[in-house]
Amino acid sequence: MRRACWLVVLSLAIGGTASADSAGRYACVATASDAELHVDLGSGEGGAWQSAITLTVIGGTGEINGTVFDVDKLTGKLTKTMRKPPRLQLKPKALTAAQRTELVDGLAAAITRAEVAPDCPVSTVQTARLTWSCATGTTRTGGELSFQSDRCPTKGTSYTRAIGIADWAVAWFKRLGAR
Repeated sequence: MRRACWLVVLSLAIGGTASADSAGRYACVATASDAELHVDLGSGEGGAWQSAITLTVIGGTGEINGTVFDVDKLTGKLTKTMRKPPRLQLKPKALTAAQRTELVDGLAAAITRAEVAPDCPVSTVQTARLTWSCATGTTRTGGELSFQSDRCPTKGTSYTRAIGIADWAVAWFKRLGAR
């Protein structure tokens, strides 16, 4: 059994500052006039269920799109012949300023929630990588965060940042009508 672990990598572009609060690092996406937040998710053996979400803000108008897999709805057993979970596809969808703020706040909640290591005999790897860049006037910031942990095949009491980010993505895609 793999032990749950997480890896955080932070690299800030010009103008970025390291803050003790993770949300402060990418919170600019909620308010910047021009920004991009990209979330890469990988789950299954070797990241087989690769997902990507992109939130783009141009001139203050936000748009989100991408594909995520609803890993909690796996079909089949966790074996080499495991089938992919349902895929949720979201075509470009405009977001209001309130939705953009709520989306970033939800991401912050997923990242800052206390971790509880998975305790299951069989697990898959869940990864999450966030990259962002923001511009307001002449101020530019950007950075990256990466997480990796084990994911149990059934929901339980475990919780890691990578799982939280993946669950956040699925919940938002369902909320926005992804099919």
